[in-house]
Amino acid sequence: MEESSTGKNIEFYANCTEYFTALRKQGKNDDGFEDEFFYTMPVISGNN
Repeated sequence: MEESSTGKNIEFYANCTEYFTALRKQGKNDDGFEDEFFYTMPVISGNN
């Protein structure tokens, strides 16, 4: 993977983590996005 895509992947992961944390604090969820996130994260991170 290129360095620039790795940085973007780390940023994406961090942003998603913040999003999920904010939802939990509000007592909400986004099951559709969360399922998609955890399904695709191994590919995004290169750990497939």
